[in-house]
Amino acid sequence: MSLGGFQSGFSARKVPRSEVRWGQFLICNHRCEEVIQLISHVSGEVEFELCRIEAERMAHVLLEASKAERS
Repeated sequence: MSLGGFQSGFSARKVPRSEVRWGQFLICNHRCEEVIQLISHVSGEVEFELCRIEAERMAHVLLEASKAERS
């Protein structure tokens, strides 16, 4: 399932855990059934994979960083 893209040249899709490309690098101790993949628009290759929980954590960190004042 394609989830849309970013101006940075990546799109995201959700796949079953059985379709993970880089399983040996997947950080997930939660037994998540689905994984979110970031795919490069240039190469068409999977560049990064996160389970749902880690993706939500990353989204939260990015949102907080966007709200933070510069020091």
